[in-house]
Amino acid sequence: MLGAVVGPAMMLALAFSQPGPVRTLLKAEADCPERARRAASLGIREVVLEPLVRSGVVVREKDGCVWVVRELAKRRQRRIALRLALATFVLMALAWAAVSIGGPPRG
Repeated sequence: MLGAVVGPAMMLALAFSQPGPVRTLLKAEADCPERARRAASLGIREVVLEPLVRSGVVVREKDGCVWVVRELAKRRQRRIALRLALATFVLMALAWAAVSIGGPPRG
């Protein structure tokens, strides 16, 4: 039972420990058109960047440079945190229910 919770939690922790494209762009201070950077120069792959461009969090200029809309990035981060908190709560409730259903140990 514990492994069913710890395994996915460790995978999430590993995924969040690696900087994503938004964090990489913010670290490079690419947060306005004047400071836009080429994704390849920061080691960001287009496949990872494309969903962020479609959602409007990252803006692609005509010359191919990209930059982050800080406010949209913050909103996205809050939504992700809320979903993770909700998923954690649901998993904990299911684990508690599974343990509770077993009843007291029989001797």
